[in-house]
Amino acid sequence: MLEEIIIEVENDQPGTLAEIGELLGKSGTNIESLASSSHLGRGVIHLVVDDGEDAGEMLKANGFKVATVRQVLATTLDDKPGAFGNYCRRLHEAGIDISACYVSRRGNGETEFIFAVDDLQAAKHA
Repeated sequence: MLEEIIIEVENDQPGTLAEIGELLGKSGTNIESLASSSHLGRGVIHLVVDDGEDAGEMLKANGFKVATVRQVLATTLDDKPGAFGNYCRRLHEAGIDISACYVSRRGNGETEFIFAVDDLQAAKHA
């Protein structure tokens, strides 16, 4: 099962992503998707990995502020206009809140999305 790790960076410095990537690489953790942003010296890094619990503990042990580790849902949709919106509408109508979404892979007429949701089991059936 894929898991999302959210890291808060209070004092963003050059090389932060390199350090995280190297630590994850040394631990054998594979990054499936990543989003990172920085504003006014503060950063937020969203990682989707194949072993979030162990990776989260390792990052904490190396001084990173891990705010969240949670399971996420991967789903494959047709790569065509409207497919993403239709899927998100289905989740909304099922009462499921999306807190994060990532594109993981595209190819062969399909796009794999990863969703962080408030009800993982319900989202699997939506």
